[in-house]
Amino acid sequence: MSRQTESSERRDALVRAASQVIHRQGYARTTLADIAQAADVALGSVYYYFKAKDEIVVAITDRRLAHLRQKLGDVAAASGPQAGLGALIQLWTSDKEVDALYGCPIGSLCYELARQRGTLGEEAARPLRFLLQWSEEQFGLLGPADQAPALALQLVVALQGASLVANALEDSEVIARETDRLQAWLGSLVPKQPRRARRPPAQAQISGGR
Repeated sequence: MSRQTESSERRDALVRAASQVIHRQGYARTTLADIAQAADVALGSVYYYFKAKDEIVVAITDRRLAHLRQKLGDVAAASGPQAGLGALIQLWTSDKEVDALYGCPIGSLCYELARQRGTLGEEAARPLRFLLQWSEEQFGLLGPADQAPALALQLVVALQGASLVANALEDSEVIARETDRLQAWLGSLVPKQPRRARRPPAQAQISGGR
C-alpha cells in the first residue's frame, strides 16, 4: 500500500468517526478529542488532517454527497427513476433504528448549524439540497415535468419529518410506516403501461434477457 493510499484511508476513517460522533452528540458538543477517541488515534493525527472542526463538516458533507450520488445514481441508472426514488426511501427504512435514537444525520446537522457563522450552515445543507435536486430530476423523468419540484419537496419533507417524529417519540416504527406509505405513493404516481399484444408463437424469436 502506498503512503498516499494509507493517508487517504486514515483520513476517511477519521471522517467516518467524526460523522458518527457528531450525529450522536451534536456538532457543538463534539471536540476534536472526541473524534480522536472514536477513531482510536492520537489527537495529533486529527490536527494533521483537520486544522479546525469546521473543516470536518466540509469533509463529512463531501463524503455523504459522494455516497448518495453513487448509491442512488447506480440504482437509477440501472433500473430507472422510479427505482432510484424507491432506493432513496429505502435509505430511511434501513436507518430507522439509528434515526429514532439520534434523528436524521443530514437534517440534524442542518438544523444545528442553520444559524452558525459564515457558510457553515450552507455547507451542512448541501446533501439536503442535493436530495431535492436529484429527486426533482427523477420525478421529471417520470413526468409530468411541471409537477416534479412539488413532488420532490413533498418526498424529502416527508422523509425528514418521519425522522424528526421518530426521534421525538423514540419509535422507529414511525419511519417504517411512513416509508411504506411513501413507497405505495410513489407506485401510484407511475402511469400503468399498456400491455403489449403477444406475438404468435411462430414469431417469438427472443426469450429471457430480463
